[in-house]
Amino acid sequence: MKSSRGDAVFRGQPTSRIAVDGMQLSFKGQPFHVRGSTYGTFRPRQDGEPFPDRRRVEADFHAMRAAGLNLVRTYTAPPPDVLEIAQEAGLLLLVGVHYDDWQLQLRPGRDARRRVLEAGRRAVAEAMGRCAGHPAVMAVAVGNEVPADVVRLHGIQAVEDVLSELVGEVHAADAGMLATYCSFPTTEYLRIEGQDLACFNVFLERPDRFRAYLRHLQIVSGDLPLVLSELGLASGLHGEEGQAASLAWQLQAVEEAGCAGGIVFSWTDEWSVAGEPVDGWGFGLTGVNRQPKPALEVVQRWARTSLRDLRPAWPRISVVVCAYNEARLIESCLASLQRCEYPDLEVIVCDDGSTDATLELARRFPFRVIALPHGGLSVARNTGIAAATGAIVAFLDADAACHMEWPYRLALAFEDDNIMAAGGPNLAVPGAGFVERAVGSAPGGPVHVLLSDDRAEHVPGCNMAFRRQALAAIGGFNPVYTSAGDDVDVCWKLLDRGYEIAFSPAAQVHHHRRASLRGYLKQQAGYGRAERMVSGAHQQRFKRLGRPRWSGFIYAQPGVLRSILRPVIYHGRLGMAPFQGVAAHRSQAALAWCSELLPLAVPLILLGLLGPLSAWWLTVPATVLLLLGAYAAAIALTLPVPWQEPHPGGLRVLVGLLHVAQPLARAWGRLRGRAVQPGPEPGFGPPSWDDGDLRTAWLLDLHRDLTGRGCKVRLGGAYDWWDLEASIGPMLACRLATAVGWSWYPQRRLALRPRWLVAAALSLSLSVSLSLGLGGLLHGPGLSLGALALALVAVSGLFEGWRLRRRVQRSLAYTAEAEGLHP
Repeated sequence: MKSSRGDAVFRGQPTSRIAVDGMQLSFKGQPFHVRGSTYGTFRPRQDGEPFPDRRRVEADFHAMRAAGLNLVRTYTAPPPDVLEIAQEAGLLLLVGVHYDDWQLQLRPGRDARRRVLEAGRRAVAEAMGRCAGHPAVMAVAVGNEVPADVVRLHGIQAVEDVLSELVGEVHAADAGMLATYCSFPTTEYLRIEGQDLACFNVFLERPDRFRAYLRHLQIVSGDLPLVLSELGLASGLHGEEGQAASLAWQLQAVEEAGCAGGIVFSWTDEWSVAGEPVDGWGFGLTGVNRQPKPALEVVQRWARTSLRDLRPAWPRISVVVCAYNEARLIESCLASLQRCEYPDLEVIVCDDGSTDATLELARRFPFRVIALPHGGLSVARNTGIAAATGAIVAFLDADAACHMEWPYRLALAFEDDNIMAAGGPNLAVPGAGFVERAVGSAPGGPVHVLLSDDRAEHVPGCNMAFRRQALAAIGGFNPVYTSAGDDVDVCWKLLDRGYEIAFSPAAQVHHHRRASLRGYLKQQAGYGRAERMVSGAHQQRFKRLGRPRWSGFIYAQPGVLRSILRPVIYHGRLGMAPFQGVAAHRSQAALAWCSELLPLAVPLILLGLLGPLSAWWLTVPATVLLLLGAYAAAIALTLPVPWQEPHPGGLRVLVGLLHVAQPLARAWGRLRGRAVQPGPEPGFGPPSWDDGDLRTAWLLDLHRDLTGRGCKVRLGGAYDWWDLEASIGPMLACRLATAVGWSWYPQRRLALRPRWLVAAALSLSLSVSLSLGLGGLLHGPGLSLGALALALVAVSGLFEGWRLRRRVQRSLAYTAEAEGLHP
């Protein structure tokens, strides 16, 4: 079996280096999977370097390459001869730096931080003096496994700051060099700004726990490639056959989880700590004398297999690309699908009546293209579903580009029979313009909502897939959703039926954000309208202010406000818990609250219109504006900015302003939207308002009679506790709930529901009107006229309620008599 695509031999000076491709690695545009082994540390040789002599290193490195490995991890900076041998053997290096770190600092504080930072800088400078620009060095690790209790003693922020500064030192010495820190489960919460890889050392002996933890680490790693920098089992404790069997399922789990690669600990049983040999553990793939163990054969098979070899057969996948006036980006999208080498992939392009060159460009590709009149996104998607022949139907937006392994990752997500939908992350496009980069860091983008590490409540429409029979069972996408909201509606329908939605972090696409501020705000208003529409069919999933009530957590940028509101970390007794993670993201909770309450600032700011009457009216709007400015400033100051960003200051300011503008645009969209009432669904009967039973007939008569009496009437939906609502004015609504009692006599309950927002708006407008008319006649007009306005609104509300209740009761009596309904 040939080695996996991208696992190239690095002989001589390469034309390019290993690059980060979202949550994966690439070499010359092809996927690159790390398949490596650790090497050392060893007892120092004659020149003091902690490596074997040249002949032994040559034999070891060439044996590694012969076994199919492509990377060696060292724990100290290699001398020139080791770098030369690695290049000759075609191996890459993950180089560690060694220095006196936090474990040797007895007293925490600023002096300890300064000493560690200075020692780390010297070590990084020495390592980069050897490795900068060298073609055999892929990455430099600025630290390894700082113990959890040591981190707890010196402070999480201090450790993170020092490691982040050392990462910056690596990039300053060589901008093309990847930098990382090798963590482990007890400090998984550490966030190192600027690192290019997320590396974790993981030793777990149970397959279920190992696989579950890899899924968890994919979420912890965020948008970074995840590399298992140490994994394995000791033959000294479990026997050589046990070591081989354990490595077989560990390495398969690494591939199935979508990690960027794994590094087996270690190549040989010969290793030392602080110059003293370690005997009896037997982690090596070979013995001290380099005699191969059965585990080496397992590693050879792993190193020579590709992602396609994980399964003997793969299901047919139909990819539907819906496009409307996407001439600028459609070629990039379809080219990414053309690069996929999935064995059974069908691509269907549905052009939604584009008026530009989208249709012409799509026909240049060897895919099926369907030209449609403009009918909206859901209509185009339903057309694609009808034309699809695959068991799985995936959807990719025309302004997105998929990873070459995207179809494989989606297919792996459907192996549980109860999974009816799946999706993955949509990442920012590298090299995007300034505004697009800012929009990518702003709230409100199409993101997934997770219930657990591998189960989702919602996956966005730009990267989602479904079993075809599941879409047929719910009637596909509701055509009323023309631009957004259809993906949320479908996901909730499937969850309501008891099905599950899988999340695959490795099923990544790069998705363009809006390239202009006007386009972004228009998009957010459109999302707000879509939320209002979806709320009609899924009322139980929405809050009173119109925002969705998600059961899971929205995957968002965890760095914003993180330095102000630190996450709650689980440490365990004496800080020694074996797995320590984030128990609560306080910054995310604060962002959610601010986003919900921020639209309420608008009516408070409008109080400033009464400023000419009294300076006291300016107090509230001035305070609100000050708070909004402080909120935007806090966002700007705490925003994690990539180290490559050319305009960090401008990016911070713009993102801070967008955090204020986005909730306002979304709220404006909700106010303009209309709720979509739940309609008939396959497997679920339509609302039984026309089934001819006595109770239904009475309610329909009541609807007609109330309408004739001048009432505005609407019927309750599938999720309402009431059956009919009547109103005659703006401030109150009377809701009627019914039940069938003895002798089929309908029982009922009336409830008057105030409309608080309308009452508040009337009070404010009335107060303004009175102020303009009577401001010169009253002493202290601000307080007096406000109280008078509230009193007038209250009296009007009471009068409206009396009239409404009287009409409803008369209508109840009339229709009951007409239907012959008596207790």
